[in-house]
Amino acid sequence: MNVKAAFPRLAPSLAVAASSVGAYLFSSPTECEKASNDESSLRQRSRLIFIGSGSSTGCPRPLCPMVFRSVPDKDASPELKQMQQDMEPYCRISNMAIDGDPKDNKNYRNNPSILISHCDATGECKNVIIDVGKTFREGAIRWFPERGITSLDGIILTHEHMDAVGGLDDVRGFQKWKDMQALKEGRVKRPYSVPVPVHLSQSCLDDVSQRFPWLFPNQQSPLEQAPSDKPIVERHVASFDIKVFESLKPFQVEGLVVVPLPVMHGEDLVSFGYAFSVGTTNVVYLSDISRMLPETLEYILQKLPETDVLILDALHPDKDNAVHFKLEQAVELAQKIRPSQMTYLVGMDCDSFLPHDEMNAKLRKDYGNVQLAHDGLEIEL
Repeated sequence: MNVKAAFPRLAPSLAVAASSVGAYLFSSPTECEKASNDESSLRQRSRLIFIGSGSSTGCPRPLCPMVFRSVPDKDASPELKQMQQDMEPYCRISNMAIDGDPKDNKNYRNNPSILISHCDATGECKNVIIDVGKTFREGAIRWFPERGITSLDGIILTHEHMDAVGGLDDVRGFQKWKDMQALKEGRVKRPYSVPVPVHLSQSCLDDVSQRFPWLFPNQQSPLEQAPSDKPIVERHVASFDIKVFESLKPFQVEGLVVVPLPVMHGEDLVSFGYAFSVGTTNVVYLSDISRMLPETLEYILQKLPETDVLILDALHPDKDNAVHFKLEQAVELAQKIRPSQMTYLVGMDCDSFLPHDEMNAKLRKDYGNVQLAHDGLEIEL
């Protein structure tokens, strides 16, 4: 399959050289990182929205405001004062992140997650999210209404850690209802959810189906299913349409063509990044990476079109980590991929970097088009 033909840079449509996929028309791209308050315009333009940009812990680190904000200084015990003294060097950003409304605080960060809102020429938009971690519900409630998002149409998972899948159970609160007429007529007791497509690797499915058996009842083996002498109880849980992808083989989710890119996330786990194109903007998203696989880098450089927007993991500014890139590694990979517009960093440890705006000024000076992302950041495509 000619993947570059599937992601044309200058063509007005996004087509895949496979008869089962077809062609899709998207709006023309412009760069915009500031949201409009006009709801109609929000619904008619393709964009990326960072629902979360922090590490698995998020920011603030909960212990910091507990230690520094819970008790007035005059009432602090000697033990608490000693803890404050010990922790002060490690809580600077956490104590900044707790201030004010999280919508206005770029140091407040939820688990990594990005929404792809891609719209056709009529203004109809489909909304696909990459990862629904522990903070998914909080971030979605904060940013979906703010950005005019009225549906959740598809989910893509990078890997099975809780900062990527911990919010799966909360998806039920975002799902559309069906059988409403039957409910009104009394033929059903409650409305049923329209299943949301979930795209994931087989290893990820094997793991989450064991940890969330009530969400994946059809994935259990006969030995793992409930004994026949137990009653079967119908519960209201999230409804999913499970789609297993294969490494480096494009798949389609609600009209968006996506290529899964395997990378190492610690030497014991393969995580997946993704490449996709909306309009003529080509995006590579690698949120959880400790080592780039040579075959994946070759695929990005040789089989995909030139990357415009690169989104990369960077846990620490300078400290090595077994399961995540540090800043130096992210910059090195960005210099190999050479995105034409910008490299955005995600997954930052809460208290390792400078405050958001100060850090971005330093990055701009040192590296040019490399910036920390922040929750709520919107990029028009």
